[in-house]
Amino acid sequence: MAVNPSSSSLTYEVLIAAPPERVWAAIATSEGTRATLFGSSIESTFEPGARVEFRGPGPDGDRTLHVYGFVKSYEPNREFSYEQHPAPAYNEQHESVYCDMTYQLMPVGDQTKLELTCAWSEGNPGYEHAK
Repeated sequence: MAVNPSSSSLTYEVLIAAPPERVWAAIATSEGTRATLFGSSIESTFEPGARVEFRGPGPDGDRTLHVYGFVKSYEPNREFSYEQHPAPAYNEQHESVYCDMTYQLMPVGDQTKLELTCAWSEGNPGYEHAK
């Protein structure tokens, strides 16, 4: 993990013993996110500018909105970037509190390097927690 002291940006790098297509399925399909994100499914058309939502079990039932955002870029098996906001139920200032999330996948032999960068908005309480 890299922390840039002059910004609120964190980068995580993980080498995964799986091909990029399998890693991609874990981060960009409903089946994958349900398995990796506490039962929450990703919902979007994935077109730039489109809304992206993560919904799953929570205080409002099985389709509780946990986070939402807007797609910035989407290139299957390579890169997925979106602006992520907490759901209104979690933060009244949800429209101004965000994190730019970027997943990049790079093949390394028969493995995949996953690089996740989170660039947090100023004053975002999630940054201190994630750091």
